[in-house]
Amino acid sequence: MPRTNPYIDEQHSDFGASAEARGWQAGYDAGISAPPDVPQGPLTRHTGFMDAWAEGAAAGNADGRTEGWRLRPVTDNSGFVIKVPGVQPEDSGESGENAGSFTMAWKSVGALPLDLILRQFAPGADGGPHPQLAGHALNQVCADKGGPAQLYLPLCVSPPHGLSGDALLEAGYWHGDVTDSFDDAGRAAGLHAAVRVPHFPGLVRYRPAGAHNFWDWLPLQQGRPEEP
Repeated sequence: MPRTNPYIDEQHSDFGASAEARGWQAGYDAGISAPPDVPQGPLTRHTGFMDAWAEGAAAGNADGRTEGWRLRPVTDNSGFVIKVPGVQPEDSGESGENAGSFTMAWKSVGALPLDLILRQFAPGADGGPHPQLAGHALNQVCADKGGPAQLYLPLCVSPPHGLSGDALLEAGYWHGDVTDSFDDAGRAAGLHAAVRVPHFPGLVRYRPAGAHNFWDWLPLQQGRPEEP
């Protein structure tokens, strides 16, 4: 069972989550997506953040070895990079009119898409200025709403949009609207792919995962990368 953030409930009054909570989660995300060794941490002036980051990276590395590695999609000059050594695609497990277009699912980790899903799904209930804990906040919101079991976000690589106020656009990802309908999200991804040069479109699928920034990447079949 994945290790959990031991600092998650620590608060610093009006400043929100503690540096240790944010550091541990950022380290964990890096550790579980960087096989096979524990990654090196960032250099900051906050020793608590750095020490917690190292703890989280070690925990993520241990979970990666036992639970399975996850990937952190990024963009570079060649497009959507989702291959991580040791990470294998799985059946998407979806049904509905769009199921045939999303036949694979990749285990993924990272707070950026979850922060956007949180802001769309529950306006005003965002994770504050520290998106490292977006998964924790989104999990709580889903529990408070009594569901849904999963959420979907259409997504693809796009030229960066500068200072748009949308962190995903600024990072180089087009996205649609979050929905709990697989078919609606699939249609949105397909329509976007049909009117633009394909840039690896697909769906982010979020299923509540406790404090973790876990999600799945379901690539649209026509734009999927080669299987490793």
